[in-house]
Order: sequence, then structure tokens, then C-alpha cells
Amino acid sequence: MTIAPHLGRVLTNRASFSPSLRKQVLCHFSSSSGSTPEQHPEDSATVVQGPSLLTSTGVHRPSPSLFQLPGLRSLPMWTAPSPPSGEGVKSRRRIAYNDPFVSDVVQRLESNFSSIKAEYLDAVLGINSGFDDNEEDDQKRRKNPLEPDYDVNQKGGEHASDALHTGSWDWHSYLLQGEFNSKFASRCPKTASTVNELNKDGALFGTPFGFCFFSTLMGQSTIKPHTGPMNLRLRVHLPLIVPTTDGKNNGNERPKCGIRVGSKIHEWKEGEALVLDDSYEHEVWNDTNEPRVLLLVDIWHPDVSIIERERIGHMFEYAREKGWIGR
Repeated sequence: MTIAPHLGRVLTNRASFSPSLRKQVLCHFSSSSGSTPEQHPEDSATVVQGPSLLTSTGVHRPSPSLFQLPGLRSLPMWTAPSPPSGEGVKSRRRIAYNDPFVSDVVQRLESNFSSIKAEYLDAVLGINSGFDDNEEDDQKRRKNPLEPDYDVNQKGGEHASDALHTGSWDWHSYLLQGEFNSKFASRCPKTASTVNELNKDGALFGTPFGFCFFSTLMGQSTIKPHTGPMNLRLRVHLPLIVPTTDGKNNGNERPKCGIRVGSKIHEWKEGEALVLDDSYEHEVWNDTNEPRVLLLVDIWHPDVSIIERERIGHMFEYAREKGWIGR
């Protein structure tokens, strides 16, 4: 598994991938002259030097910070908002290309929206949302909420570039850099079960760059423009709590709470999944005084074949065994 010096220069210029992790990866994967590249397993994928990248064209294109698999269908957003009630909600497909893989993931998450939201309220906020517990259990829950478990500024993390966010942004993770959290599963069993089914069926992006977590962006907070590390995954948002807004943001075109992916701006709607390609530049803002909460789930890009997923998995396993990536 090698990353050539040319690719190293590309990585160095990508603000969304932490400098410490770039340095760590390049140190071990470099194939510069005078050094011997690591001999990766024959059944794993390999990162090699490619053609120079054309940038600053004035059009948003996928620009992952680590590497890119060519030939995948590419759109900033893979879902469109449902039309208003009475205008063919049931007959209209919201999924790009009518893709069956993405459609199935969206259907599974949306069908469990109420249970997932109730578990968030219970586990994170200590609010009993229909659980049949006695008062003692209810008080114990409120005193022992799930704690945020990821420092978005930690060294070597995917989002560890300088001051990526402003305000308050909390993660409560079930899948964190490819590793499952048993405490989350015990407090949010239905959410965990839903994600486990995706994993069982090969949909979950269970690599060291795979995540599934409750993302809580408090009011008056932002996540600055950045790109994901690769184009192998799609990122699904299942909105659980969306702030109430009263129109545009101080006369601007963008809403008070929303996301921009490439040139596309979207608002969230509770219970309606949004699927994006985070290898495009994207940013998030919440200019209200209320929290925005969603369940984020990383899934494989549907164009990555089964054999490719296996070989990519072996590549990451080898890199993790060597201690080049991972926590």
C-alpha cells in the first residue's frame, strides 16, 4: 500500500484532513526515491500515484482529502426533499438514480425514526419518551446520561483541522472510527439494532473512517467548509430534532439552520433522511437558539463492488495492524 509524493502534496493542501494524520499516513506509505515501499497483502487494495488534479475551476467537484476511487457516480446530494402533502408524496422517489441500495437504507432508518428519537431523548437528555420504567429507573437515567465521546479537535482525528467548528458540537457515537461502542448499544438498543442490520447486510461503512453517531449542533454554532477523506462512502443524516425557523437568515438566501454540499443548500426535516457525498466541500450552520440533532450513518457508496469493499477492508486492516491509522 503506497501513497506517492505527488499525492502527499495534494493531502498537505487539504485543510479538512488533520496535519498529524496526513504526516503519519505519508510517513509509512510513501514511495519516495531512496525508500522501500511497504509490501501490502496481495488481497488488499493499494493507493498509488495518479494524474495531477485540476482545481479552482469555479465548479464544485468531489475533492476528498486522502484518496479517490475513480468511476463512481457523483452527486452532492442523493436525496431530494419530499413534495408538499397532496402532490404525489407516495409516488415520487426521492433517491438519486432510484438507487435500490440507498433507497433501502433510507427506508430502514426512516421507518425507525420514532424509536431512534425516543432513545436519544432518553439516553442523552434523560427524558422518558414512552419507556415503561418506574420512577427510580427514570431518575437513574437522568443522572447517568450518555456522555459525548469524541473530541472533534483531537489530534489525528478526521475533523482535527484547526477550529473546524465554532460554538458547541457533540457526538454520541455507536460506531467511532470503525469501532462499536457497547455502552451506546445498551442505552440505545433499537438504534444499535437498526445499524447492526445495515452492517450485517454489508451496507455500513465499517472502516477506520466509518462513523455512526448522534450529532448535536447547538444554536449559534457552525461547522466550517471541509471535505471528507475519500469518496468511498455516502453519509446519511436522519434528523431527530430540527429547530423551528421563521424564514431566511437575516435576509440572506440560506435558511437559519441548514447544510451546503457543493452548491446545494438544504434544510433538514424531522424523520426524513438526507443522503450526501461528503467528498464534496460541505458546511453546516445553526443560527437559531435551539439544538439540531440527527443520527449520522456512513454507508458504502453503492458503486463500490463487493470485491472492492473486501480488498479495501483488507487494506485498512493492514494499515491498522501496522499502527498507521486508527485510535
